[in-house]
Amino acid sequence: METLYRKYRPKTFSEVIGQEHVKRLFINSLKNNMVSHAYIFAGPRGTGKTTVARILAKSLNCENRIDIEPCNKCSSCISIDNGNFMDVYEIDAASNRGIDEIRKIRDTVGYHTAQGKYKIYIIDEAHMLTKEAFNALLKTLEEPPQNVIFILATTNPEKIPTTIISRCQVIDFKNIELNKIVERLKYISEKEGFDITNEALHEIAIRANGGLRDALTILEQVVRFASEKVTVDTVKETLGMISEEIIKKLLEAIRTGNIKQVLNLVEEIYFSGKDIELFLNQILEHIILKVQNGDLSEIDLLKPISLILKDIKYSDEKFLLVKLGLIELSKNYISKPLENNLDQKNNLKEVQPTNSPSNGNTPEIKDIINKSSISNSANNDLKVLENEGSIINEIIEELKIKGDLSLYVGLSFAKIEETNNEIIISFPPDKKIQLEIVKSKIDVLEKFYLTKAGIRKTFIVKTEDNNETDQVLKKLKAIFGNNYTIEE
Repeated sequence: METLYRKYRPKTFSEVIGQEHVKRLFINSLKNNMVSHAYIFAGPRGTGKTTVARILAKSLNCENRIDIEPCNKCSSCISIDNGNFMDVYEIDAASNRGIDEIRKIRDTVGYHTAQGKYKIYIIDEAHMLTKEAFNALLKTLEEPPQNVIFILATTNPEKIPTTIISRCQVIDFKNIELNKIVERLKYISEKEGFDITNEALHEIAIRANGGLRDALTILEQVVRFASEKVTVDTVKETLGMISEEIIKKLLEAIRTGNIKQVLNLVEEIYFSGKDIELFLNQILEHIILKVQNGDLSEIDLLKPISLILKDIKYSDEKFLLVKLGLIELSKNYISKPLENNLDQKNNLKEVQPTNSPSNGNTPEIKDIINKSSISNSANNDLKVLENEGSIINEIIEELKIKGDLSLYVGLSFAKIEETNNEIIISFPPDKKIQLEIVKSKIDVLEKFYLTKAGIRKTFIVKTEDNNETDQVLKKLKAIFGNNYTIEE
């Protein structure tokens, strides 16, 4: 079975979808017999570059040309369509990029045409040619024979040397308009008898990103996947996209600081086989659509989510980085806990000495003791790193701006303390993933610290004691021995 994009490939200029400026240029050029000797067709994939090159080749070699359009009936037109016309050479520069291939072209350029009036050289993905190959092509482009035309098609014109560009006429192919892609898909669907909704066609056109070939490929894929009428949901399921309902749930969880639900949804998406980058792109598209409709409630999420997408692009740990990034984002929306719930943890009750034997010199103790003051008194060589000027905080800031995002996010969940010889990094028991990430990169931290401080310290990563009251009692014992009681 012939694929749709090959079956419905345009055969005349009038059949080309979009690219009105390109069609007008060649119509005038052919009418006035002013065709250039070399062109660069530059533009996104699937926008008609190779198709227009073939139509131009047919128009120039057609035996019965109608005005400027090829007849598509003569032997020359049929041979070009079938790919066996001796005077039209199509070269894929991605696989034939060396100097030897270009030398072969240079050697055959001077020969007389075998079948038609013009020799046409179509070099696809021309930006893939090597520097040596471009240099070999340079002289030929500068002074080609009269009946030779070069067409260099590329998606990356910036990679083509300026010396080549200056010898060619550059024609920019643009993304095809959305409504024109939808119209073409509708026409082909009716011709093929596909049962598909207009909404589904619109969704396919959006996913094609301005390329008609991609749109036809997706249409064919979706129709083969569906067992009945094709809807928007069918398209999304075929392409591995996430439903709008899940996206809304995730954004709601982020904005309410519900980290548990955020992680559950991300894991559900990932383990169902969805593409994590496509998932983030969908979130951004969802927010942008809301902004276009005047709803700015989620506009503050655009930049952080786009940064997460950028960070995972070339990473092998995409899933982990997405989780860490969304955790960090959700933290910004966590409500402050009620002061009432913290009173019992932050302050000890009234403390009095016991009636244990003493030498009479021990004063009566009756004070309300704050945990932070106990911490400072109990261990003079221990410093909780809360001051902004500490070296560790400087390191964390550098990691945030231009360093390792996963290490930065991992450290943000930790309590960091410093002694004379050690840096102690403590994690709550429920932060095992973050603990393992930091532990795996402890060498990086030690080297970073040595560079910054000029001294070497040992970094210890551990799980902290979850019972804060027990910790405070231990510090009390270190100060007062057993001469205290705690009143409820």
